Amino acid sequence: MRVFPLPRLLPFFPLLVACGGYDVPTGTSNTPPPPTGNPVAAATILVQDNFYSPSTVLISAGGTVTWSWNGDGHSVTSAGTPAFTGVALRSAPFTLGPVVFAVAGTYSFYCTAHGVPGTYGGGTMTGAVFVQ
Repeated sequence: MRVFPLPRLLPFFPLLVACGGYDVPTGTSNTPPPPTGNPVAAATILVQDNFYSPSTVLISAGGTVTWSWNGDGHSVTSAGTPAFTGVALRSAPFTLGPVVFAVAGTYSFYCTAHGVPGTYGGGTMTGAVFVQ
């Protein structure tokens, strides 16, 4: 077995890291586009197999969001500021909420098993609650 000294491996480190884990999709950003239309007082987000439906909702300040599991092995984890209290990995049937969003802002969330924290789009299990 041939052992290479660490300095010879350093140029290949980014390639080694890129080969593991999940792919970060192209065209992602830290903030998803807000949904169109008027804010609602209450919304339900389905936690499906590897996606949220819808992935974004627009609610009024003081409104609520409920997440309802249809898939297994998913979480709702708050990412960034402002934040809310999410829930660790769960399986259907399970419901989180209603969660009250009293303060205006963009509340990003993701699944710890299938999402990329702080990014949105490209097939990752991420989403956002927009509160006006």
